Amino acid sequence: MLLKKTKLAGIISLLLCSNASAAVVVDVIAEQTDPSRYGPYVSAMDTSSAAVATTNVATYTSTYGQQFTYDIGAPWTYNEYCKYNSEVCDLFWDGKKGGDGSDGLYAWRRNILNTYNGNYESESTTTINNASVASIDPVELTQSRKITAMDDDVPVGYGTTNAQFVRRGFYGDDPLTPLFTDNGGFSSAHDATQVFVKSVSFSGVEFNQKLVVGQSSVDWPNSNGSSSRFSACFNAAPDDDRFDYDDLYYCPGFNVQASFWSVSDLSIPKLFSSTWIDNNIGNGSDAIYIANAYAINTSGFAVGFSTKNVFSGDSGGRARATVFMPTVNADSSIKYTMSEIVKPDDDVIRDTVAVDITDTVYDAPSKPMVASSGTDASQAFIVVGNRMYNQPQNRSYATEFYTYDVSNGDVRYPFQGNPIKGANSQVSKINNDGLAIGWRDGRGETSPTADGSARHQSAFIYDYKSKKSAYLDDLYCNDIDDSDVRYRFTNAISITDNNSDSYTIVANGYDYVNVENYKNRVGSTPVVLSMTVSKTELDAFDNSSQCPIKAEEDYERSGAGMGWFVLLPTMMLLFRRFKRN
Repeated sequence: MLLKKTKLAGIISLLLCSNASAAVVVDVIAEQTDPSRYGPYVSAMDTSSAAVATTNVATYTSTYGQQFTYDIGAPWTYNEYCKYNSEVCDLFWDGKKGGDGSDGLYAWRRNILNTYNGNYESESTTTINNASVASIDPVELTQSRKITAMDDDVPVGYGTTNAQFVRRGFYGDDPLTPLFTDNGGFSSAHDATQVFVKSVSFSGVEFNQKLVVGQSSVDWPNSNGSSSRFSACFNAAPDDDRFDYDDLYYCPGFNVQASFWSVSDLSIPKLFSSTWIDNNIGNGSDAIYIANAYAINTSGFAVGFSTKNVFSGDSGGRARATVFMPTVNADSSIKYTMSEIVKPDDDVIRDTVAVDITDTVYDAPSKPMVASSGTDASQAFIVVGNRMYNQPQNRSYATEFYTYDVSNGDVRYPFQGNPIKGANSQVSKINNDGLAIGWRDGRGETSPTADGSARHQSAFIYDYKSKKSAYLDDLYCNDIDDSDVRYRFTNAISITDNNSDSYTIVANGYDYVNVENYKNRVGSTPVVLSMTVSKTELDAFDNSSQCPIKAEEDYERSGAGMGWFVLLPTMMLLFRRFKRN
Protein backbone atom coordinates (compact mmCIF):
# COMPACT_ATOMS: atom_id res chain seq x y z
CA MET A 1 0.00 0.00 0.00
CA LEU A 2 1.34 3.43 -0.95
CA LEU A 3 1.27 6.11 1.74
CA LYS A 4 0.05 9.64 1.04
CA LYS A 5 2.90 12.16 1.06
CA THR A 6 1.34 14.10 3.91
CA LYS A 7 0.82 10.92 5.91
CA LEU A 8 4.44 9.89 5.32
CA ALA A 9 5.64 13.33 6.44
CA GLY A 10 3.53 13.04 9.56
CA ILE A 11 5.05 9.63 10.38
CA ILE A 12 8.58 11.00 9.95
CA SER A 13 7.81 13.97 12.22
CA LEU A 14 6.40 11.62 14.85
CA LEU A 15 9.48 9.39 14.71
CA LEU A 16 11.64 12.44 15.35
CA CYS A 17 9.59 13.36 18.42
CA SER A 18 10.64 11.28 21.42
CA ASN A 19 7.41 11.74 23.37
CA ALA A 20 4.97 11.62 20.46
CA SER A 21 1.62 9.91 20.89
CA ALA A 22 -1.05 8.85 18.38
CA ALA A 23 -1.74 11.85 16.14
CA VAL A 24 -5.53 11.65 15.70
CA VAL A 25 -8.02 9.59 17.70
CA VAL A 26 -11.72 9.70 16.81
CA ASP A 27 -14.53 8.43 19.04
CA VAL A 28 -18.33 8.42 18.86
CA ILE A 29 -19.78 10.21 21.88
CA ALA A 30 -23.49 9.86 21.03
CA GLU A 31 -25.50 8.08 18.34
CA GLN A 32 -29.05 8.44 17.11
CA THR A 33 -31.38 6.24 19.15
CA ASP A 34 -34.76 7.63 18.05
CA PRO A 35 -35.11 8.35 14.30
CA SER A 36 -38.22 10.45 14.96
CA ARG A 37 -36.07 13.09 16.71
CA TYR A 38 -33.41 15.44 15.35
CA GLY A 39 -29.83 15.01 16.46
CA PRO A 40 -27.96 14.16 18.59
CA TYR A 41 -26.08 17.47 18.86
CA VAL A 42 -23.30 18.40 21.25
CA SER A 43 -23.71 21.57 23.30
CA ALA A 44 -20.83 21.62 25.83
CA MET A 45 -17.94 19.75 27.41
CA ASP A 46 -15.42 20.13 30.21
CA THR A 47 -12.60 22.02 28.46
CA SER A 48 -10.01 21.88 31.24
CA SER A 49 -7.80 19.37 29.39
CA ALA A 50 -7.86 16.66 26.76
CA ALA A 51 -7.34 14.10 29.52
CA VAL A 52 -10.84 14.60 30.95
CA ALA A 53 -12.69 16.09 27.96
CA THR A 54 -14.86 13.17 26.94
CA THR A 55 -15.91 12.35 30.51
CA ASN A 56 -18.24 15.33 30.77
CA VAL A 57 -19.93 15.98 27.43
CA ALA A 58 -23.47 17.34 27.14
CA THR A 59 -25.59 16.31 24.15
CA TYR A 60 -29.24 16.74 23.24
CA THR A 61 -31.87 15.82 20.67
CA SER A 62 -34.60 18.08 19.28
CA THR A 63 -38.29 17.54 18.72
CA TYR A 64 -38.47 19.95 15.78
CA GLY A 65 -36.40 20.72 12.73
CA GLN A 66 -35.07 24.16 13.67
CA GLN A 67 -31.38 24.94 13.21
CA PHE A 68 -29.41 23.75 16.24
CA THR A 69 -28.05 27.31 16.60
CA TYR A 70 -31.47 28.99 16.96
CA ASP A 71 -32.02 30.74 20.30
CA ILE A 72 -35.03 32.94 21.10
CA GLY A 73 -32.81 34.85 23.55
CA ALA A 74 -30.53 35.85 20.66
CA PRO A 75 -32.40 37.07 17.56
CA TRP A 76 -29.16 37.22 15.57
CA THR A 77 -29.38 33.42 15.33
CA TYR A 78 -32.58 33.48 13.27
CA ASN A 79 -33.51 37.01 12.11
CA GLU A 80 -32.17 36.54 8.59
CA TYR A 81 -35.17 34.22 8.14
CA CYS A 82 -34.98 32.19 4.93
CA LYS A 83 -33.11 33.55 1.91
CA TYR A 84 -33.02 30.35 -0.14
CA ASN A 85 -35.21 29.36 -3.08
CA SER A 86 -38.93 29.65 -2.20
CA GLU A 87 -39.43 25.89 -2.52
CA VAL A 88 -36.54 25.28 -0.13
CA CYS A 89 -37.92 27.84 2.34
CA ASP A 90 -41.36 26.26 2.16
CA LEU A 91 -39.78 22.88 2.92
CA PHE A 92 -37.94 24.30 5.94
CA TRP A 93 -41.17 25.84 7.22
CA ASP A 94 -43.55 22.94 6.56
CA GLY A 95 -41.14 20.07 7.21
CA LYS A 96 -40.53 16.90 5.29
CA LYS A 97 -44.13 15.73 5.76
CA GLY A 98 -45.40 18.67 3.76
CA GLY A 99 -48.62 20.57 4.37
CA ASP A 100 -49.42 19.37 7.87
CA GLY A 101 -46.45 21.34 9.27
CA SER A 102 -45.83 18.75 11.95
CA ASP A 103 -42.03 18.67 11.88
CA GLY A 104 -40.75 21.91 10.34
CA LEU A 105 -40.06 25.41 11.62
CA TYR A 106 -43.79 26.13 11.76
CA ALA A 107 -44.30 23.39 14.34
CA TRP A 108 -41.34 24.74 16.34
CA ARG A 109 -42.71 28.30 16.29
CA ARG A 110 -46.24 27.10 17.09
CA ASN A 111 -44.88 25.33 20.16
CA ILE A 112 -43.14 28.52 21.36
CA LEU A 113 -46.48 30.31 21.07
CA ASN A 114 -47.85 27.73 23.52
CA THR A 115 -45.11 28.25 26.14
CA TYR A 116 -47.27 30.26 28.54
CA ASN A 117 -50.71 28.76 27.98
CA GLY A 118 -50.11 25.24 29.26
CA ASN A 119 -49.84 23.48 25.87
CA TYR A 120 -46.07 23.64 25.48
CA GLU A 121 -44.12 20.45 24.70
CA SER A 122 -40.44 20.06 25.50
CA GLU A 123 -38.36 20.73 22.40
CA SER A 124 -35.16 19.05 23.60
CA THR A 125 -33.87 16.17 25.71
CA THR A 126 -30.42 16.59 27.30
CA THR A 127 -27.88 13.93 28.26
CA ILE A 128 -24.48 14.09 29.98
CA ASN A 129 -22.24 11.08 29.43
CA ASN A 130 -21.27 10.99 33.11
CA ALA A 131 -23.90 9.30 35.26
CA SER A 132 -23.04 11.17 38.45
CA VAL A 133 -23.17 14.53 36.70
CA ALA A 134 -26.30 13.63 34.74
CA SER A 135 -28.16 13.23 38.02
CA ILE A 136 -27.75 16.96 38.75
CA ASP A 137 -31.21 18.23 37.95
CA PRO A 138 -32.65 21.73 38.41
CA VAL A 139 -36.07 20.45 39.46
CA GLU A 140 -37.91 23.67 38.56
CA LEU A 141 -36.86 23.37 34.91
CA THR A 142 -38.54 20.29 33.58
CA GLN A 143 -38.50 20.99 29.86
CA SER A 144 -36.25 22.02 26.98
CA ARG A 145 -33.08 22.09 29.05
CA LYS A 146 -29.91 23.01 27.17
CA ILE A 147 -26.44 22.80 28.72
CA THR A 148 -24.24 25.58 27.37
CA ALA A 149 -21.09 24.96 29.43
CA MET A 150 -19.53 22.50 31.85
CA ASP A 151 -17.74 24.02 34.86
CA ASP A 152 -15.68 20.93 35.60
CA ASP A 153 -18.56 18.56 36.42
CA VAL A 154 -21.21 21.25 37.04
CA PRO A 155 -23.64 21.84 34.14
CA VAL A 156 -24.50 25.43 33.18
CA GLY A 157 -27.44 26.37 30.95
CA TYR A 158 -31.16 27.09 30.83
CA GLY A 159 -34.54 25.40 30.71
CA THR A 160 -38.30 25.91 30.58
CA THR A 161 -41.32 24.99 32.67
CA ASN A 162 -44.70 24.97 30.92
CA ALA A 163 -46.80 28.04 31.83
CA GLN A 164 -44.35 29.05 34.59
CA PHE A 165 -40.87 29.87 33.25
CA VAL A 166 -40.47 30.58 29.53
CA ARG A 167 -36.74 30.38 30.28
CA ARG A 168 -34.64 30.25 33.41
CA GLY A 169 -30.89 29.77 33.68
CA PHE A 170 -29.26 27.28 36.02
CA TYR A 171 -25.91 26.47 37.58
CA GLY A 172 -25.86 22.84 38.69
CA ASP A 173 -29.22 22.25 40.37
CA ASP A 174 -29.67 25.93 41.30
CA PRO A 175 -31.97 28.12 39.16
CA LEU A 176 -30.81 31.66 38.34
CA THR A 177 -33.46 34.21 39.24
CA PRO A 178 -33.67 37.21 36.88
CA LEU A 179 -34.00 40.82 38.05
CA PHE A 180 -37.51 41.16 36.58
CA THR A 181 -39.76 38.21 37.40
CA ASP A 182 -43.21 39.12 36.05
CA ASN A 183 -44.60 36.12 34.13
CA GLY A 184 -41.62 34.21 35.50
CA GLY A 185 -39.04 36.48 33.88
CA PHE A 186 -36.28 35.30 31.56
CA SER A 187 -32.68 34.25 32.25
CA SER A 188 -29.95 32.22 30.57
CA ALA A 189 -26.50 31.04 31.67
CA HIS A 190 -23.67 30.50 29.19
CA ASP A 191 -20.37 30.29 31.07
CA ALA A 192 -18.82 30.12 34.55
CA THR A 193 -15.29 30.70 35.78
CA GLN A 194 -13.24 31.76 38.80
CA VAL A 195 -12.45 35.46 38.35
CA PHE A 196 -9.53 37.21 40.02
CA VAL A 197 -9.10 40.97 39.50
CA LYS A 198 -6.83 43.36 41.41
CA SER A 199 -7.95 46.93 41.90
CA VAL A 200 -5.93 49.54 40.01
CA SER A 201 -7.13 52.42 42.19
CA PHE A 202 -7.14 50.83 45.67
CA SER A 203 -3.99 49.15 46.91
CA GLY A 204 -4.45 45.65 48.26
CA VAL A 205 -8.10 45.44 47.15
CA GLU A 206 -9.10 42.51 44.93
CA PHE A 207 -12.10 40.61 43.61
CA ASN A 208 -11.95 36.82 43.76
CA GLN A 209 -15.24 35.00 43.08
CA LYS A 210 -16.67 32.42 40.71
CA LEU A 211 -19.08 34.12 38.31
CA VAL A 212 -21.82 32.73 36.06
CA VAL A 213 -22.58 34.89 33.01
CA GLY A 214 -25.57 35.13 30.70
CA GLN A 215 -28.66 37.31 30.50
CA SER A 216 -31.50 38.44 32.75
CA SER A 217 -34.82 40.17 32.14
CA VAL A 218 -34.92 43.68 33.61
CA ASP A 219 -38.35 44.91 32.45
CA TRP A 220 -40.94 44.56 29.75
CA PRO A 221 -39.61 45.52 26.30
CA ASN A 222 -38.75 49.19 25.97
CA SER A 223 -39.98 49.78 29.53
CA ASN A 224 -43.42 50.33 28.08
CA GLY A 225 -45.14 48.67 31.03
CA SER A 226 -46.91 46.20 28.76
CA SER A 227 -46.68 42.45 28.38
CA SER A 228 -48.12 42.56 24.85
CA ARG A 229 -44.84 41.58 23.20
CA PHE A 230 -44.39 38.77 25.69
CA SER A 231 -47.80 37.44 24.62
CA ALA A 232 -46.91 37.87 20.94
CA CYS A 233 -43.85 35.68 21.55
CA PHE A 234 -45.16 33.05 23.98
CA ASN A 235 -48.96 33.08 24.11
CA ALA A 236 -50.75 33.82 20.84
CA ALA A 237 -52.47 32.13 17.92
CA PRO A 238 -50.16 31.11 15.03
CA ASP A 239 -50.34 32.84 11.64
CA ASP A 240 -48.47 30.25 9.53
CA ASP A 241 -46.28 33.04 8.08
CA ARG A 242 -42.82 31.76 7.17
CA PHE A 243 -41.54 35.19 6.09
CA ASP A 244 -41.00 36.37 9.68
CA TYR A 245 -41.53 33.06 11.51
CA ASP A 246 -44.90 34.21 12.87
CA ASP A 247 -43.63 37.49 14.38
CA LEU A 248 -40.69 35.79 16.07
CA TYR A 249 -39.04 39.23 16.31
CA TYR A 250 -41.21 39.91 19.39
CA CYS A 251 -39.12 37.33 21.26
CA PRO A 252 -37.83 37.01 23.91
CA GLY A 253 -40.71 39.21 25.09
CA PHE A 254 -38.64 41.05 27.73
CA ASN A 255 -35.97 43.72 27.97
CA VAL A 256 -33.10 41.25 28.51
CA GLN A 257 -29.60 42.40 29.47
CA ALA A 258 -26.16 40.86 29.90
CA SER A 259 -25.82 39.81 33.55
CA PHE A 260 -23.69 37.87 36.00
CA TRP A 261 -24.31 35.90 39.19
CA SER A 262 -21.83 35.08 41.95
CA VAL A 263 -21.86 31.38 42.79
CA SER A 264 -21.84 32.42 46.45
CA ASP A 265 -25.31 33.97 45.96
CA LEU A 266 -27.14 32.87 42.81
CA SER A 267 -30.38 34.59 43.79
CA ILE A 268 -29.21 38.11 42.88
CA PRO A 269 -27.98 38.91 39.35
CA LYS A 270 -26.04 42.04 38.49
CA LEU A 271 -25.93 43.85 35.16
CA PHE A 272 -22.72 44.33 33.24
CA SER A 273 -23.88 47.89 32.58
CA SER A 274 -26.47 50.00 34.41
CA THR A 275 -26.65 52.69 31.72
CA TRP A 276 -27.40 50.44 28.78
CA ILE A 277 -30.28 52.23 27.13
CA ASP A 278 -28.90 55.76 27.50
CA ASN A 279 -25.44 55.02 26.21
CA ASN A 280 -25.83 52.23 23.71
CA ILE A 281 -29.28 51.98 22.23
CA GLY A 282 -30.61 55.47 21.67
CA ASN A 283 -34.08 56.74 22.45
CA GLY A 284 -37.37 56.53 20.61
CA SER A 285 -36.92 53.04 19.19
CA ASP A 286 -39.46 50.25 19.18
CA ALA A 287 -36.67 47.66 18.99
CA ILE A 288 -36.59 45.14 21.83
CA TYR A 289 -33.49 45.59 23.97
CA ILE A 290 -31.51 42.33 24.14
CA ALA A 291 -27.97 41.62 25.30
CA ASN A 292 -26.05 38.58 26.43
CA ALA A 293 -22.66 37.54 27.81
CA TYR A 294 -21.49 34.28 26.21
CA ALA A 295 -18.13 33.90 27.91
CA ILE A 296 -15.93 35.29 30.70
CA ASN A 297 -12.21 34.79 31.28
CA THR A 298 -10.29 34.43 34.53
CA SER A 299 -9.37 38.14 34.45
CA GLY A 300 -13.06 39.10 34.43
CA PHE A 301 -13.31 40.21 30.78
CA ALA A 302 -16.64 39.07 29.31
CA VAL A 303 -17.88 39.04 25.70
CA GLY A 304 -21.25 38.85 24.02
CA PHE A 305 -23.55 41.23 22.20
CA SER A 306 -25.68 44.31 22.73
CA THR A 307 -28.56 45.76 20.73
CA LYS A 308 -28.25 48.74 18.41
CA ASN A 309 -31.26 50.52 16.96
CA VAL A 310 -30.42 50.26 13.27
CA PHE A 311 -33.92 50.34 11.77
CA SER A 312 -37.29 51.53 13.03
CA GLY A 313 -39.96 49.17 14.30
CA ASP A 314 -40.06 46.15 16.57
CA SER A 315 -37.61 44.18 14.42
CA GLY A 316 -35.17 47.08 13.96
CA GLY A 317 -32.64 46.05 16.61
CA ARG A 318 -29.36 44.45 15.54
CA ALA A 319 -26.74 42.64 17.61
CA ARG A 320 -23.37 44.32 18.04
CA ALA A 321 -20.32 42.50 19.41
CA THR A 322 -19.43 43.76 22.88
CA VAL A 323 -16.59 43.43 25.38
CA PHE A 324 -17.35 44.02 29.07
CA MET A 325 -14.25 45.24 30.98
CA PRO A 326 -13.95 44.95 34.80
CA THR A 327 -12.96 47.39 37.53
CA VAL A 328 -12.72 46.61 41.26
CA ASN A 329 -14.32 49.02 43.70
CA ALA A 330 -12.99 49.98 47.13
CA ASP A 331 -15.36 47.47 48.79
CA SER A 332 -14.00 44.60 46.62
CA SER A 333 -17.12 44.52 44.44
CA ILE A 334 -16.77 44.51 40.67
CA LYS A 335 -18.26 46.82 38.06
CA TYR A 336 -18.06 46.93 34.29
CA THR A 337 -17.76 49.24 31.33
CA MET A 338 -18.73 48.07 27.86
CA SER A 339 -17.32 48.65 24.41
CA GLU A 340 -18.52 47.73 20.94
CA ILE A 341 -15.89 45.99 18.81
CA VAL A 342 -15.49 45.32 15.06
CA LYS A 343 -17.85 48.21 14.34
CA PRO A 344 -19.54 47.44 11.00
CA ASP A 345 -21.24 49.39 8.23
CA ASP A 346 -24.89 49.06 9.32
CA ASP A 347 -26.09 48.93 5.71
CA VAL A 348 -23.81 45.99 4.87
CA ILE A 349 -23.58 43.96 8.09
CA ARG A 350 -26.73 42.72 9.84
CA ASP A 351 -25.36 41.47 13.15
CA THR A 352 -22.03 41.04 14.94
CA VAL A 353 -21.45 38.93 18.08
CA ALA A 354 -18.50 37.93 20.26
CA VAL A 355 -18.71 34.34 21.50
CA ASP A 356 -15.47 33.55 23.37
CA ILE A 357 -12.28 35.05 24.83
CA THR A 358 -8.96 33.59 25.95
CA ASP A 359 -7.64 33.59 29.53
CA THR A 360 -4.14 33.93 28.08
CA VAL A 361 -2.61 36.71 25.99
CA TYR A 362 -0.93 36.73 22.59
CA ASP A 363 2.68 37.82 22.17
CA ALA A 364 4.09 36.67 18.83
CA PRO A 365 3.53 33.89 16.24
CA SER A 366 6.60 32.02 17.42
CA LYS A 367 5.78 32.25 21.14
CA PRO A 368 3.15 30.41 23.17
CA MET A 369 0.15 32.20 24.60
CA VAL A 370 1.00 33.26 28.17
CA ALA A 371 -0.81 34.21 31.38
CA SER A 372 -1.94 37.83 31.53
CA SER A 373 0.17 40.27 33.56
CA GLY A 374 -2.78 42.45 34.46
CA THR A 375 -6.50 42.98 34.10
CA ASP A 376 -6.72 46.11 31.97
CA ALA A 377 -7.34 46.63 28.27
CA SER A 378 -3.60 46.52 27.50
CA GLN A 379 -3.76 42.73 27.77
CA ALA A 380 -3.77 40.94 24.41
CA PHE A 381 -6.72 38.67 25.11
CA ILE A 382 -8.04 37.21 21.86
CA VAL A 383 -11.79 37.41 21.21
CA VAL A 384 -13.55 35.35 18.55
CA GLY A 385 -16.95 36.05 17.06
CA ASN A 386 -19.08 36.21 13.93
CA ARG A 387 -20.61 38.79 11.65
CA MET A 388 -23.62 38.28 9.38
CA TYR A 389 -24.15 40.18 6.14
CA ASN A 390 -27.28 42.19 5.44
CA GLN A 391 -26.44 42.40 1.74
CA PRO A 392 -25.63 39.40 -0.46
CA GLN A 393 -21.97 38.80 -1.23
CA ASN A 394 -21.58 37.11 -4.60
CA ARG A 395 -25.28 36.10 -4.40
CA SER A 396 -24.91 34.68 -0.87
CA TYR A 397 -25.85 36.04 2.55
CA ALA A 398 -22.57 35.16 4.21
CA THR A 399 -21.53 34.66 7.82
CA GLU A 400 -17.85 35.30 8.58
CA PHE A 401 -15.82 34.51 11.67
CA TYR A 402 -13.39 37.09 13.05
CA THR A 403 -10.69 37.42 15.70
CA TYR A 404 -10.09 40.56 17.77
CA ASP A 405 -7.07 41.56 19.89
CA VAL A 406 -8.29 43.46 22.97
CA SER A 407 -4.97 45.29 23.41
CA ASN A 408 -4.78 46.96 20.01
CA GLY A 409 -8.07 46.36 18.23
CA ASP A 410 -6.48 44.24 15.50
CA VAL A 411 -9.20 42.38 13.59
CA ARG A 412 -8.78 39.40 11.26
CA TYR A 413 -11.29 37.67 9.01
CA PRO A 414 -9.41 34.40 8.42
CA PHE A 415 -11.69 32.93 5.75
CA GLN A 416 -13.01 36.10 4.09
CA GLY A 417 -13.21 35.48 0.34
CA ASN A 418 -11.80 31.97 0.77
CA PRO A 419 -12.26 30.31 -1.65
CA ILE A 420 -14.74 32.87 -3.06
CA LYS A 421 -16.41 36.10 -2.01
CA GLY A 422 -19.46 35.18 0.04
CA ALA A 423 -17.86 32.12 1.67
CA ASN A 424 -19.37 31.13 5.03
CA SER A 425 -17.57 30.47 8.31
CA GLN A 426 -18.76 30.48 11.91
CA VAL A 427 -16.64 30.17 15.07
CA SER A 428 -17.78 28.64 18.35
CA LYS A 429 -14.75 28.51 20.72
CA ILE A 430 -11.09 29.43 21.19
CA ASN A 431 -8.76 27.74 23.68
CA ASN A 432 -5.84 29.16 25.64
CA ASP A 433 -3.31 28.10 22.99
CA GLY A 434 -5.12 30.26 20.45
CA LEU A 435 -6.82 27.39 18.60
CA ALA A 436 -10.27 28.38 17.34
CA ILE A 437 -12.87 25.91 16.08
CA GLY A 438 -16.18 26.14 14.25
CA TRP A 439 -17.51 25.33 10.79
CA ARG A 440 -17.29 26.69 7.25
CA ASP A 441 -18.35 25.82 3.72
CA GLY A 442 -17.06 22.38 2.78
CA ARG A 443 -14.58 21.87 -0.02
CA GLY A 444 -16.08 22.78 -3.37
CA GLU A 445 -19.22 24.30 -1.79
CA THR A 446 -19.41 27.53 -3.79
CA SER A 447 -22.92 27.56 -5.25
CA PRO A 448 -24.84 30.82 -4.57
CA THR A 449 -27.27 30.51 -1.65
CA ALA A 450 -29.47 33.57 -2.20
CA ASP A 451 -32.54 32.19 -3.99
CA GLY A 452 -30.64 28.90 -4.12
CA SER A 453 -29.88 26.13 -1.61
CA ALA A 454 -27.74 25.65 1.47
CA ARG A 455 -24.11 24.61 1.32
CA HIS A 456 -22.72 21.60 3.13
CA GLN A 457 -20.71 22.71 6.18
CA SER A 458 -17.49 21.20 7.47
CA ALA A 459 -15.80 21.63 10.88
CA PHE A 460 -12.50 23.52 11.02
CA ILE A 461 -9.65 24.37 13.39
CA TYR A 462 -7.68 27.63 13.06
CA ASP A 463 -4.41 28.53 14.79
CA TYR A 464 -4.40 32.23 15.70
CA LYS A 465 -0.61 32.33 16.09
CA SER A 466 0.40 30.66 12.82
CA LYS A 467 -2.78 31.57 10.85
CA LYS A 468 -2.91 27.95 9.65
CA SER A 469 -6.21 26.09 9.41
CA ALA A 470 -7.49 22.61 8.65
CA TYR A 471 -10.76 20.81 8.08
CA LEU A 472 -11.32 18.19 10.77
CA ASP A 473 -12.40 15.82 7.99
CA ASP A 474 -8.94 16.10 6.43
CA LEU A 475 -7.18 15.53 9.76
CA TYR A 476 -9.34 12.42 10.21
CA CYS A 477 -8.88 11.08 6.67
CA ASN A 478 -5.16 11.83 6.67
CA ASP A 479 -4.63 9.34 9.48
CA ILE A 480 -6.46 6.27 8.09
CA ASP A 481 -6.84 4.28 4.89
CA ASP A 482 -9.48 5.48 2.45
CA SER A 483 -11.37 2.21 2.84
CA ASP A 484 -11.91 2.95 6.55
CA VAL A 485 -13.38 6.43 6.13
CA ARG A 486 -16.95 6.73 7.45
CA TYR A 487 -17.39 9.97 9.49
CA ARG A 488 -17.94 13.59 8.53
CA PHE A 489 -17.34 16.39 11.04
CA THR A 490 -19.86 19.15 10.34
CA ASN A 491 -19.90 21.58 13.31
CA ALA A 492 -17.06 21.81 15.83
CA ILE A 493 -18.56 23.09 19.09
CA SER A 494 -15.86 23.00 21.78
CA ILE A 495 -12.13 22.40 22.27
CA THR A 496 -10.02 21.66 25.35
CA ASP A 497 -6.90 23.36 26.55
CA ASN A 498 -3.52 21.72 26.05
CA ASN A 499 -2.86 18.42 27.82
CA SER A 500 0.50 16.75 27.11
CA ASP A 501 0.55 18.53 23.73
CA SER A 502 -2.83 17.23 22.61
CA TYR A 503 -6.33 18.69 22.31
CA THR A 504 -9.82 17.21 22.17
CA ILE A 505 -12.57 18.66 19.98
CA VAL A 506 -16.24 17.68 20.07
CA ALA A 507 -18.40 18.14 16.99
CA ASN A 508 -21.69 17.31 15.37
CA GLY A 509 -21.29 14.93 12.49
CA TYR A 510 -22.55 11.97 10.46
CA ASP A 511 -21.73 8.29 10.32
CA TYR A 512 -21.88 6.97 6.75
CA VAL A 513 -20.91 3.40 7.79
CA ASN A 514 -18.68 2.85 4.73
CA VAL A 515 -16.61 4.84 2.27
CA GLU A 516 -18.99 4.45 -0.69
CA ASN A 517 -21.84 5.99 1.29
CA TYR A 518 -19.40 8.67 2.41
CA LYS A 519 -18.42 9.60 -1.13
CA ASN A 520 -22.04 9.70 -2.30
CA ARG A 521 -23.47 11.35 0.87
CA VAL A 522 -26.12 8.66 1.38
CA GLY A 523 -27.13 6.29 4.16
CA SER A 524 -25.86 8.35 7.09
CA THR A 525 -27.10 8.91 10.63
CA PRO A 526 -26.26 11.86 12.91
CA VAL A 527 -23.63 11.34 15.61
CA VAL A 528 -21.61 13.38 18.07
CA LEU A 529 -17.88 12.87 17.50
CA SER A 530 -14.73 13.64 19.45
CA MET A 531 -11.29 14.09 17.93
CA THR A 532 -8.11 14.09 19.99
CA VAL A 533 -5.26 15.50 17.92
CA SER A 534 -1.63 16.09 18.79
CA LYS A 535 0.11 19.43 18.54
CA THR A 536 2.64 17.72 16.25
CA GLU A 537 -0.07 16.75 13.77
CA LEU A 538 -1.58 20.24 13.76
CA ASP A 539 1.80 21.91 13.26
CA ALA A 540 2.72 19.57 10.39
CA PHE A 541 -0.61 19.53 8.55
CA ASP A 542 -0.79 21.67 5.40
CA ASN A 543 -4.60 21.91 4.92
CA SER A 544 -4.51 19.74 1.80
CA SER A 545 -7.53 17.71 0.78
CA GLN A 546 -7.33 14.15 2.11
CA CYS A 547 -10.82 12.64 2.05
CA PRO A 548 -12.24 10.32 -0.64
CA ILE A 549 -14.39 11.94 -3.32
CA LYS A 550 -16.58 10.76 -6.18
CA ALA A 551 -14.74 10.13 -9.42
CA GLU A 552 -16.73 12.76 -11.31
CA GLU A 553 -15.90 15.58 -8.89
CA ASP A 554 -13.66 17.98 -10.76
CA TYR A 555 -11.06 18.96 -8.20
CA GLU A 556 -7.93 17.02 -7.35
CA ARG A 557 -6.95 15.82 -3.92
CA SER A 558 -3.84 16.51 -1.83
CA GLY A 559 -3.83 20.23 -2.23
CA ALA A 560 -4.43 20.77 -5.95
CA GLY A 561 -6.73 23.51 -7.20
CA MET A 562 -10.43 23.23 -6.43
CA GLY A 563 -13.09 23.52 -9.06
CA TRP A 564 -16.86 23.72 -8.69
CA PHE A 565 -18.87 20.86 -7.24
CA VAL A 566 -21.96 19.67 -9.04
CA LEU A 567 -24.40 20.12 -6.15
CA LEU A 568 -27.35 17.91 -5.54
CA PRO A 569 -30.66 19.31 -6.73
CA THR A 570 -32.00 21.86 -4.28
CA MET A 571 -34.99 19.91 -3.08
CA MET A 572 -33.03 16.70 -2.63
CA LEU A 573 -30.41 18.46 -0.54
CA LEU A 574 -32.95 19.97 1.83
CA PHE A 575 -35.08 16.83 1.92
CA ARG A 576 -32.02 14.91 3.06
CA ARG A 577 -31.44 17.47 5.79
CA PHE A 578 -34.92 16.95 7.14
CA LYS A 579 -34.48 13.19 6.96
CA ARG A 580 -31.38 13.79 9.13
CA ASN A 581 -28.91 11.93 6.94
